[in-house]
Amino acid sequence: MRQPEKVWVARFAVALSDPLIAVDARVETEQAVLSLAGRDPHWFAAWSSGLVSDIVRTLDPDDPWRKITVVNGQAQHPDGSPFGSYVDSTDLVHAQTEDIRSDLGLAALEQRLDARTAELLAVAGGGWSTTLNWMRANLIPDAALEGPDAEALFRTVVTALRWAMHRRRLFVGYDDQFLAVSGVEWANRAYKIISGEDWDEARAARFLKQSSVAPGTYAQFS
Repeated sequence: MRQPEKVWVARFAVALSDPLIAVDARVETEQAVLSLAGRDPHWFAAWSSGLVSDIVRTLDPDDPWRKITVVNGQAQHPDGSPFGSYVDSTDLVHAQTEDIRSDLGLAALEQRLDARTAELLAVAGGGWSTTLNWMRANLIPDAALEGPDAEALFRTVVTALRWAMHRRRLFVGYDDQFLAVSGVEWANRAYKIISGEDWDEARAARFLKQSSVAPGTYAQFS
């Protein structure tokens, strides 16, 4: 990956982490990464599969979001109830107002997930390789994407990242830098993955373990 592209990816990860970034800077960053996703969707899938999977796998193993499965194309909880609305976080965050968009704790989840994004979050718990294979099969019809296909890939990834980070921040706080750090790390790993090169998976596993929510934390919060 060329250095200018790595800069945009780093900016994108930071923009997802910090809601106070200026609107015009955020829009410019999103457009740059959307263009990158269309030009090189296989790199983008390798990058985002690692990042989404990492965030989901840092959650407490007992967190219900770690137990989502896909049945007949629908992401659902073990009890069969559908996954994909703000209600899925009300086990930890109580709604403060009927207008969810103005609820500081739940506004990020106000828009219901489409089936494809919910499925991505369910698959992500299986690791980066499983997630990447799913993305290649479901979101990347060609070597390069344009128009609606590029937009669908980008929006699915961005929404999954937002939801996963919202869940993680309920446990670790809003000053968490995991998304920004891991986003840059996966930019380098993704290039090696699509090039068939070896990369330090042991180091990545150590970082993931160090950054994970401690087992038993969910029970303390719920």
